[in-house]
Amino acid sequence: MELDYKAIGERIRRLRLEQRMTQAGLAERSGQEPSNLSHIERGATKLGLPTLVSIANALGVTADRLLFDSLEYADRV
Repeated sequence: MELDYKAIGERIRRLRLEQRMTQAGLAERSGQEPSNLSHIERGATKLGLPTLVSIANALGVTADRLLFDSLEYADRV
């Protein structure tokens, strides 16, 4: 399964803008470089789990909210 990094980035951007936050503000709150955050929002780079979690925390959302269209749910017994 391949993650849709462009969709994740667009979701991050939308949530950031809804909170009237600049890229620099989100970068500071999440411990990222502003240029890296720009690449993430455009889907030009892959992001790892620690980065995803730090951005989710900075936005006040869960990581699954950023990943929801990439998750496959299965019942396992």
